[in-house]
Amino acid sequence: MCGIIFRIGLKDEFFDEKEWEELTRLNAQRGPNSQKEISLEIGNLSLRFFSSVLHLRGDHVAVQPHTDDQNILCWNGEVFEGLPVSAVENDGVKLFERLINSNEPVPHILSEIEGPYAFVYYEHRKRKIYFGRDPLGRRSLVIRPGIEDRQYLTLASVSNGEKGYEEVPADKIFSISLSDEDYQIQPVSRTTISDHGSFAVPKPLRRDLPSLDYLPPTDPLSPIWEETVTEYIAHLEESVSLRTRDIPRHVSQGPNTARVSVMFSGGIDSSVVAFLAHRHIPLSEPIDLLNVAFENPRALEADIHPSKTKKPKRQSEDAHEDEKEAKKYSVPDRLTGLTQLEEFRRLAPERVWNFVEIDVPYEESTRYRSTIEQLMAPARTIMDLSLAQALYFASRGIGFIRKDSGEMISYTSTARVILSGLGADELLGGYIRHRNVYKHAGWQGLLDELQLDVDRINTRNLGRDDRVISSHGKEARYPFLSMNLVAYLSSLPIYLKVDPRVVAVEQQDDISSDAGANGTSDKGTSTVVHGLPGDKLLHRLAARRLGLEGAAKRAKRAMQFGTRSACMEGTKGTKKIKGVELLGGGPEV
Repeated sequence: MCGIIFRIGLKDEFFDEKEWEELTRLNAQRGPNSQKEISLEIGNLSLRFFSSVLHLRGDHVAVQPHTDDQNILCWNGEVFEGLPVSAVENDGVKLFERLINSNEPVPHILSEIEGPYAFVYYEHRKRKIYFGRDPLGRRSLVIRPGIEDRQYLTLASVSNGEKGYEEVPADKIFSISLSDEDYQIQPVSRTTISDHGSFAVPKPLRRDLPSLDYLPPTDPLSPIWEETVTEYIAHLEESVSLRTRDIPRHVSQGPNTARVSVMFSGGIDSSVVAFLAHRHIPLSEPIDLLNVAFENPRALEADIHPSKTKKPKRQSEDAHEDEKEAKKYSVPDRLTGLTQLEEFRRLAPERVWNFVEIDVPYEESTRYRSTIEQLMAPARTIMDLSLAQALYFASRGIGFIRKDSGEMISYTSTARVILSGLGADELLGGYIRHRNVYKHAGWQGLLDELQLDVDRINTRNLGRDDRVISSHGKEARYPFLSMNLVAYLSSLPIYLKVDPRVVAVEQQDDISSDAGANGTSDKGTSTVVHGLPGDKLLHRLAARRLGLEGAAKRAKRAMQFGTRSACMEGTKGTKKIKGVELLGGGPEV
């Protein structure tokens, strides 16, 4: 993980040095191991490059920007596939060598590598600046064109929160010719270079649909389902392995401390990722399970007095406060996390699982709100804040772990790599809306919706998440968002990934008996596969195969509700606050 800043303008233009200092401070937080700046003048143009480095690859810190006194590369990324990088080598150094020693166009070279990245590259031979993000948008890069009295263009991993910055679109690579004093930005669509590399764009979904007489899967599974589950686990496990291997240990980390942590709710996605990581991390190392819970006054009051129509039990003021204190951090994700921890300890008792209870008092979440809003910008809705708060405090990693005796001891996770289960819902049909689409538009409608989800991954909120998590000098890695895994899942027919007709026993009474677009009722066609629901069915069957019986059955729950970071202020007058509203009021446009 690194921080990038680039600025270009006319030599005689005013440059705001205080703004530059603020940007370097914010981006240096992302890379505490090294910071360096390079200034350059070409014709009438002034260029300024800055990079900070978080050392996560190779046997030494590779100082950035990479340069050979002519070309310059600011690289914030990881090359997991497409370019040979040994355990002692640095991927940024290897990529820079590839760029300066090749006659291939820069976009073509980038289409050959798999991993999250954002970059700025000056190619001396062509007098061009190139910049962009990976095809899934897994790393942040924001841009501010010239405004008012500051006509220079600025690119950065994280901004200072001022207006005018926008996310750099991830579906294109951009270039600036330095022969033009107006330095116009030229885009190159990734679809035009898709023939040159395997990782230019996500593969489109396979379009064939099940036959009208296709029946939902039942136990025992058919050979095609058994084979698909095996293949899926292999692809996902390879992705986890690539993201957990060869992580250097730093002097701040003891010999038996965790190098890998997991954003952990106890849900199926984070549980599968954590358990597969366990299979590739030495048993001498613990794995930190980061579980965050917010003190939410509104939710606490609702828990104690759930209905306005019922008379609350008479309680003394002391008893009322005692009940609130006892429930303060008993949020849904804490409860499922503790339940899943027991399953882990049963399946892998030889592993030290550090369940880090990260409790966030209301006062503390309020105190850090302005910091989090600055980091997440240009994202600026109520929902953005709810999610960013959960990610900020979870990735900070300051909490407690509970000893076998029940004693709570202070603990801070020093793991610099944080695994996340994000992406599974989009790829495997995990949202409630997927079932609703199927009900109204059948398999074709569901297929179209999943294709939209894949197409929109790079416009969702990965840039926001990267800005927030990296402010602690840590790096998020997403095993589900491997381009190879995305391609594999896209090659499967939809009915081998998700089946909305399959419902868990406890869901059957909630499924409408109205006929859907497929001509039969959900209730009439539902089949139980040992109690598993049909959303992300392939994923659930894989979890079951791994022995994660509890996680396999667990329903999806959004992070902001599981951690109770949402709706802490409740309502705005008599109007219910909506997640799409902008901070300060008004809907997002």
